[in-house]
Amino acid sequence: MDRFLGFLPARGALISAAVYGIVCYSSLKISEKMTSSYSLPWQKEENRKFREKMKKMEEKK
Repeated sequence: MDRFLGFLPARGALISAAVYGIVCYSSLKISEKMTSSYSLPWQKEENRKFREKMKKMEEKK
């Protein structure tokens, strides 16, 4: 067991890495929420799909 645990970094480095990972993940999720809530109507995916569908219908006419 000592051979395996000897390769691990110091406890402070592991804790720092865990905190950094949590901060990165939470900032990514906050950024996604902000982007989706502040996007303009023409930037939203469902509106984009609807416009493409309307274009296809107009082309068939």
